[in-house]
Amino acid sequence: MKFTKLMLAVLFLAAASPARAGELDMLLDRLVEKNVIDPGEAQEIRVGTQEELKKEISQQRHATLPMWLQTMKLRGDVRLRYQFNDNANKALTQHRGRFRLRFFMDAKINEKVYTGFGFASGSSADPRSTNQTFGDNYGKKSLWIDYVFAEYNAGDKLAITAGRTKNPLWLTSDMLWDTDVNMEGLSARVALPVNYNWDITANAGFMALAESASDPKDPYMLYAQPAVTWRDNDGIFDLKAGAAVYTFNNLDNSSELSHRPSVADGYQKANTLVRNEYKYNYDAVSPELELNANILDPVSLPFATSLLGCNVTYAGLFGSYIKALDHGRKSEGWIAGFKVGQRKVEDAGQWQLRYSLRRLEADAWLDSYPDSDFFGGSTNVKGHEAVLTLGLLRDFAVDLDYYQSQPIAGGLKKEKLFQADVNLKF
Repeated sequence: MKFTKLMLAVLFLAAASPARAGELDMLLDRLVEKNVIDPGEAQEIRVGTQEELKKEISQQRHATLPMWLQTMKLRGDVRLRYQFNDNANKALTQHRGRFRLRFFMDAKINEKVYTGFGFASGSSADPRSTNQTFGDNYGKKSLWIDYVFAEYNAGDKLAITAGRTKNPLWLTSDMLWDTDVNMEGLSARVALPVNYNWDITANAGFMALAESASDPKDPYMLYAQPAVTWRDNDGIFDLKAGAAVYTFNNLDNSSELSHRPSVADGYQKANTLVRNEYKYNYDAVSPELELNANILDPVSLPFATSLLGCNVTYAGLFGSYIKALDHGRKSEGWIAGFKVGQRKVEDAGQWQLRYSLRRLEADAWLDSYPDSDFFGGSTNVKGHEAVLTLGLLRDFAVDLDYYQSQPIAGGLKKEKLFQADVNLKF
């Protein structure tokens, strides 16, 4: 028996090289003929050495690949939408079929540097929309560079990012920033975990707004956002609170920025201009708050259980406020809402209902950035939104989104907007 084990070890070493694999088969056949090992032991050796050889070859190949190729991830999503728009400022209601395509890649270049880029559909360079509308007699659609960045990680606590990036701010809603808006500039992120219950984070950055060879004072934005996160020991409650401070430079007395709301589509440009130049600088402070509760003993609601097939396991409250600091005229805004159902919708049978009420005054914020679906992305608006998300399969969900919005002041009338989305992630 000892001799057999010794032979197994010798043969295992002999199989370490692909060039000697054929010799291994010959040796095994001879040992079976001489009754040193039986056929079952010979087959066991063959299988074991083949698996070990495959593992070694894989490790060798993996070691020769650059890190970016080893860590590269490809992701994306597809959204198909039916949209009904009843804007009382236009003669007709509108029915549209629309789609969105996004494709992303990211990878680690080395132990400290991370990079990524993404492409997205869109009918124009408008930063607040990646939609393409069915029509144009089947004409081909455009694909745009959505973001491209490089990130340096100084450690677990500090990361510095440059390029066109996903919005680095922590936000509870899209009242100020449409979810499609990606920023261009330099940002830093700090994470300071205190203990199991408390975490402290902070974001800060410099973002370019416009560039002109004929004007030495290009407008830009500086921001800083400290935030704190708390969670209880039982895994039931958690809370996050933060406050962003925005400073806009060279904006007052400068020409209006691109991609403001479309008057031709029945919306309004509400920011105050004097001779086509901004009157205010729009420096602002904006606190955010979110409170979440995981329901460990799921609650059965008649409509949820019978129609959606599941119970309520989560409930949350959220809200934010904004106050422009350099003027007092129509300078405030707020949003408040709740979420109920499941915390995330990622699989079949999961669901979430979200409702919010908002008011954003005319000069509380620049009208180039708010959610484009809420009265065209205008300021000087108020109204509410309700969205129901239903998980059909893993990474396959339906959103039913209803907006009712109207100007706070002025002669324009309200708008009702309904969107039915099919969302797929890959």
